[in-house]
Amino acid sequence: MILTHIGKSTGHSGSYSTNYQLAGRELLTQDEIRMLDNDKAILMIRGEKPVVDRKYDILKHPNVKGTTDGQAKVYEHGTSQRANVSISQLKPDEINTEKIKDIQEIKQTEKVTTELLSEEDIENYYLMEEYENEREKENNQ
Repeated sequence: MILTHIGKSTGHSGSYSTNYQLAGRELLTQDEIRMLDNDKAILMIRGEKPVVDRKYDILKHPNVKGTTDGQAKVYEHGTSQRANVSISQLKPDEINTEKIKDIQEIKQTEKVTTELLSEEDIENYYLMEEYENEREKENNQ
């Protein structure tokens, strides 16, 4: 609720002044917001007036079964279902010490880092490389 107050005053010599004053209060105070029902929410979008609306119960959504709230398996970002690697421990008589020395020497001199890639990662790498080569050809034409 906003109150408007307009005041006019006239002086002795015929001059006058007009004063416009807006007096009001916030639509909802913080206390009133805290007292809203739990099934209501205030949606605020820049440039628009705030909207008070009912909340949607996500447990009633038809696709909730695909989430952990619907007892689905936890999604792990960055993992691959197609990765296939096996690591085994070598017996002392199977170790080729010359190869190990060569690898250690290369790592020390060239600052080589090792990364384990899945087939999916490798496929994406080649697709991206192919895409970049096509773009380069287009730019050179």
